[in-house]
Parts: sequence; structure tokens; C-alpha cells
Amino acid sequence: MKKLLLIAAIASSMAPFAAQAESTFVTNTGTQSASARLDFRVVVPKVLFLQVGTGTNFTNNTTVNRVEFNVPAGAIGNGTAVAGTGGDLASGAVTVRVLGNSGTVSLTNATTGPLSSGVAGDPTVPWSDIVVTPGALATGTAGFSNAAIAHPPFNVAAAGGTSATATTLTASAGLVRREGSWTFAYANTATLPAGTYGDTIGNNGRVTYTATAP
Repeated sequence: MKKLLLIAAIASSMAPFAAQAESTFVTNTGTQSASARLDFRVVVPKVLFLQVGTGTNFTNNTTVNRVEFNVPAGAIGNGTAVAGTGGDLASGAVTVRVLGNSGTVSLTNATTGPLSSGVAGDPTVPWSDIVVTPGALATGTAGFSNAAIAHPPFNVAAAGGTSATATTLTASAGLVRREGSWTFAYANTATLPAGTYGDTIGNNGRVTYTATAP
């Protein structure tokens, strides 16, 4: 027991010296000077944030918005574009926001095939009939460049897939801080049987957007 107490006492008396990052001890009869140094560093992690539609800045948000096109009965397939409804900005428009701090960001999307009604033998709606107009947000966010962001083209292959060409967001001083809006319309170029095309994952109604950075 005494041995344990002695060791504890010695360790306690040495603790202030053990805690020093660096120390200098001098003694003389004249002017004295002692110095000690510290090294500092700041570690910033890589981050990448993508928002398409409803989102919370720099936080996960699982809300998936729907954009819907209701074709007027007297205008089916007449080539007059149909404006969308829904989206976080309403009227078929969505917010697009990207933040990255590790260099240039590439933006793509992926589909699983043309929009289907789920009825065997019915025609489908190709993604080429979904028209996208990029624009700026009505109100920008501090620290972001608020301007049109090119929409990566939809893959129109029968089996869907990823955009053949990515949208490149070039970094400035290692940072990408961009925001804007995409407004969707339906080209309405084909006369189709009555039904709902897309809407569900099974009917190829979902688009998945992906941002990648070094």
C-alpha cells in the first residue's frame, strides 16, 4: 500500500512537467530568456452537398418532390408544351444547390427507362419529352453563386441509365458553391392512351441525381 502511494505521489509531482509540449530551463546571473514553441494545424474534412427540390442546407433530408404534368383534354399530343405542377418552388420548378470543397463537381442523373403507364402494350413517354429550363433562384443564399445550372441530359435509352454527358461545376479556389433552379415541362408531342405515366419507381418515374468530386 505504501509503495502504491509513493508512486502516486511521484507521478503527481511530475505531472506539470509531463504536460509541457516543449520547455526551456535557464539560470544565470544576468538577463534571462526562455522560450517554448507550439505547432498548430486546422483539419478541414471533404464535404459534398447536393440538393434537388426540398432540402435542408448541409443536412440530410429524405423528402422526394413530385413534378406532375396534366395534359388538357383538348390538347393531347398537339405539340403545345404542358407546364408542370409541384416541386419545392411550385409550377414544376425545383431548387438546385451544390456545395463542394475538394475541387470541380460533376453532376449527372440516372433513369431506369421511359415513363410507363404499367399497361402492357401501351406506348411510353421518352425522357426527351421532359423539357428542362435552368434559371436563377428568386432569392439567393449568402455565399452561393445564384445562376442557371445546366441540367445534365436525360438518358433516353430503352433501359435508361446515367447521363451521357455530365454537367461540370468548376471549382474556384477549391470550392464549388452554386445554386439555381430547374423548371420542367412536358413537350406533349405524342397522342397517348389515357393513363398515368411514371409516378412510381416501377413505372420508371424516378430520376436520381448524383454529384461527384475528387
